[in-house]
Amino acid sequence: MLIRKEYIDKDCLLGIWKITETREELLCMLSKTYQEHAHKYLSGIKSNQRSLEWLSSRLLLQLLTNDDKTVVYTKQGQPFLADKSYQISISHSKDYAVVLLHKHKKVGVDIENYSHRILKIEKRFISEQEYIDPNNRILHLILHWCTKETLYKLMDSTQIIFKKHLHINPFEISDKGLIVANETFTDEGATFDIFYEVNSDYVLTWGIK
Repeated sequence: MLIRKEYIDKDCLLGIWKITETREELLCMLSKTYQEHAHKYLSGIKSNQRSLEWLSSRLLLQLLTNDDKTVVYTKQGQPFLADKSYQISISHSKDYAVVLLHKHKKVGVDIENYSHRILKIEKRFISEQEYIDPNNRILHLILHWCTKETLYKLMDSTQIIFKKHLHINPFEISDKGLIVANETFTDEGATFDIFYEVNSDYVLTWGIK
């Protein structure tokens, strides 16, 4: 079900879908013209979770744009709209799908459920220089992961190594705020402002390039 639709600014639209429906229910909610395309695509997907993620994100895109938009992908795996009407970023978690659209600028978004599994991959994406609050370790790690996922989507390169190239400045966690991050992948070393929200169900991050 749609739980959020709002303009981040006049050109940037965010939507969040909570996945409570079955595969068949989501299919029926798509427009009639899009259902045929959905059936063809889903015939090649065995995972029920992947089917739910794909359907919920396409349904969310339909509701945000009031149109049947086709998502295609670059060689690097970055999504874009076939009609180029918006820049787009998509993210899924176990229970949610999120779509971020911008009329002109590249965007990145990530959403994650709370999970202790983040501890298993901590060494893959956190450098020794990055501060993790020992009193709120799980949430701080998830915020770092989401922020780096968002940066990765903004940068358009599959050669980026999270631990080596993406760096999060120290920050204190609140319900919502701004995380300043920088990258050392390019010679220029760009700095990014990544916005975040924390609630009882998920962590959300997004950025505009």
